[in-house]
Amino acid sequence: MTFPNIQSSSLTSDYRWSESAGRYIGANGQFVAFSDVRDALESVIDASAVRMNILTQSLVDGQIPLAEWQSGMLEQIKLAHTASAASARGGWAQMGQSDWGAAGRMIRTQYDYLNNFANQIADGTQALDGRALVRADMYGDAARGTFEESRRRYERLMNGMELERRVLGESDHCPDCLDYAAEDWQPIGTLPAIGDSVCLTNCHCTFEYKVGQVGESAESAEE
Repeated sequence: MTFPNIQSSSLTSDYRWSESAGRYIGANGQFVAFSDVRDALESVIDASAVRMNILTQSLVDGQIPLAEWQSGMLEQIKLAHTASAASARGGWAQMGQSDWGAAGRMIRTQYDYLNNFANQIADGTQALDGRALVRADMYGDAARGTFEESRRRYERLMNGMELERRVLGESDHCPDCLDYAAEDWQPIGTLPAIGDSVCLTNCHCTFEYKVGQVGESAESAEE
């Protein structure tokens, strides 16, 4: 599964969205595996990260001024995070006013972080070296959190899910993520957000959702 260009007006040219199930459906009529959706998201993040890295390297090399770097970073943050929110919601066409509002709040948080980053560059607190490049990469990686929070919002408000559990991603796991995953099923919205852990934006964890009560057996929940 691939999403077209990050600036495309359609995220899913090959799939349609099932509003009731909250999942993509392929040409064969089957649900698209969540792992394929996440792979497509990673492609969006990678594309944005490349642009952010080029911008930051140009700043480090003295090829562009700080204001131009900040403007370019703001644009890439907006592109990456709106694409992530829309992909969690089923595509651009499914994004309603409240969806855009929720995404906008998450994006503004990233803008605040970037403003602090720029101020620290300006006053010399943040050195323009490899550490600045590593820090800049975090803004693209943070789009995973936007995807998961947008998906969580959909599952709670529109799909009627009541419980969530943390699923460890395919990467090294920080102590926080291990602890959160060990809590198993909890009321939806109560577990810390993806990225709200020691590993920050490096987190590759996801959430699973279901209807039921905490401590209820799988058999009882299905009944």
